[in-house]
Amino acid sequence: MKNLFVNGCSFLNRRNTPAGHVRFSTAECIKDLGGFESMTNLARGGRGNDRIFLTTISYFENKPKRKEDTFVMIGWSGSQRLDHPTRYSYKPMSKYLDECWATIKIADGNLKTFIGMSHNIKTRKSELDVIHWLIARYYQNVLGLQNYLKVNKIPYVFYNSLQPMLKDGKKDHKWWFNAVDKTKFFKLISSQYEWVKENNLAISDIDEHPSEEGHTQWAKELWNFIDGN
Repeated sequence: MKNLFVNGCSFLNRRNTPAGHVRFSTAECIKDLGGFESMTNLARGGRGNDRIFLTTISYFENKPKRKEDTFVMIGWSGSQRLDHPTRYSYKPMSKYLDECWATIKIADGNLKTFIGMSHNIKTRKSELDVIHWLIARYYQNVLGLQNYLKVNKIPYVFYNSLQPMLKDGKKDHKWWFNAVDKTKFFKLISSQYEWVKENNLAISDIDEHPSEEGHTQWAKELWNFIDGN
């Protein structure tokens, strides 16, 4: 493969903040380890999996020739991030993708506003189960993109940049989990975020993104997985 295509959140971007300066991410490391000639990186900070799924498809449908010579690497974000198109040209993705995206984050307390519901009213049988909804959202994107890449015979690897929501006691969750191709998914039940925290490889106590060493070591393990599959 000549080209590397990358999509995800801020864990796949360089970082320059008061907490620290990171000159490269896992994306650059994998480009070097794999000897790729070029790289397209659509990862964007603060964005979720809906945008990852759809912008990846948009890229390849806009550039069908790239299906033949490109390896795809996806670092999945959090399913609690609800991506949505914007009315105006807010942070355009690129010159060839004209849909613009913003994100509502459930963790920011916007869920009630977004769905127009209140947990103060009498519980109804049809009331949203937030945890199960987030699990379903995770698998919708992962399995959807997995299917697209396989149908188009595009080689790829997935991993979780942020903690995944995989199961909460339902049989459906087990079936969805079983449908994920584990030979193409690095550390499915974990995430780079958790790995960085466990190995003390974050930028600092106030910035939990990977340090340069965190990116380097993660990329080496990831490349060994890619090379072995």
